[in-house]
Amino acid sequence: MEFSDVELRKLLKYIRMAKDQSSELYEAMIDIETYGEVDHDGMPVVNSLELKEDIEDMDRLIEGISLHLSGQQQKQ
Repeated sequence: MEFSDVELRKLLKYIRMAKDQSSELYEAMIDIETYGEVDHDGMPVVNSLELKEDIEDMDRLIEGISLHLSGQQQKQ
């Protein structure tokens, strides 16, 4: 599947928004894990390690799309 530059810019915007929200959630999750909140099964309410990996993936996607778009602009 090919994306136009306009679509890539939109994707970049949405990924950045998701990353910002995920980063805020990650900070809250650390507090939850620190203070030991658990659900009804006694398991931690959240898993910050998985979210941290997702945030790192989003960073890589943001960088890759940004580099692609800046390369496209230089060609024009």
